[in-house]
Amino acid sequence: MSKIGYLTHLEVRGFRSIADMSLELEPLNILIGPNGAGKSNFINFFRFMNKLLQKDLQLYVAEQGGADALLHFGRKKTPELCTYLRFDPNSYGATLVPTHDGRLVFKEEFCEFFADKIGYDGGKKRKSLAKPGADESGLPNPGRVSIESNVSRYIADWKVYHFHDTSSTAPMKQAGELLDSDRLREQGENLAAFLYDIQQHWPDAYTRIVTTVQRVAPFFHDFILEPDRHNSSKIRLRWKHKGSDAFFDAHALSDGTLRFVCMATLLLQPHLPSVILLDEPELGLHPYAIQLLGSMLRSASQSTQIIASTQSVTLANEFKSENMVIVEHQDNSSTFKRLNAKALESWLEDYRLGDLWEKNLLGGTP
Repeated sequence: MSKIGYLTHLEVRGFRSIADMSLELEPLNILIGPNGAGKSNFINFFRFMNKLLQKDLQLYVAEQGGADALLHFGRKKTPELCTYLRFDPNSYGATLVPTHDGRLVFKEEFCEFFADKIGYDGGKKRKSLAKPGADESGLPNPGRVSIESNVSRYIADWKVYHFHDTSSTAPMKQAGELLDSDRLREQGENLAAFLYDIQQHWPDAYTRIVTTVQRVAPFFHDFILEPDRHNSSKIRLRWKHKGSDAFFDAHALSDGTLRFVCMATLLLQPHLPSVILLDEPELGLHPYAIQLLGSMLRSASQSTQIIASTQSVTLANEFKSENMVIVEHQDNSSTFKRLNAKALESWLEDYRLGDLWEKNLLGGTP
């Protein structure tokens, strides 16, 4: 993979069900496996990295139940959590150890710059970050040009999305801040403001989102995106039904339709994050919507890096063998392996990948 800033290699040791993992990453990565195999733990590792960068590591560790809840079978079995990530021309590495009061503190933290990856001489440069015993990362806020600032900038743009909450109190159904539109938030909390910004500044992208939603929901005509007339700093998601002048809000959309609106907005936006991570994005979607989701994921992976977990045969059928990572739980640990495309050639003459997975010919099934 040649695109600068993409994750090319990931090593994780001692994080939840992941005892020891080393995985090469591609522009499009679909993790498939049964419940409990470790797919969500893989995705949650990136949440862990987000919190680390935001200097919220100790709060995150406490919220998760302390260091022993994050370490693979606790500190008695796993004395440290280690990671190493390559995203050329940089890398990031860290080792964390538990304290007696349940925190995770840094034993080592560093970043690297590989000059040859962008055509320069100079070899590899390494910069130490947090000091041993530090509570929080030594990564700075993205700012001036430096190795550590570039690393911060890359990690800050790795976004984990989870649009499962479509209850009556879901954040995406509530009024939000009109100016909260820089990035679509993790649970779609700023969906209306984000769509409004796209409508105002990138009309072609907005039209693609609307027409894609219409393919799944033929009754849908368009969004009604206007600041609240009683509070111009707020905006709420509303929409118009075909053949009617009546306006409806997000509560009138089915759970599946609302999740698809979030997915279409995320994947068809004009400026994609550098890495998008999705945990079971097919949840609650109609099979036809899942097929469209697969198409959007393939298309988006031409401009960004996609890492998604799934248990859907329908979604798996949308991808090639080189996109797939089989996740299994073996010997009390999660394993991650890529498919051997050559070995599958004869099978793929008659079947698609999801069908082969369902027949337990790929592994990663209960």
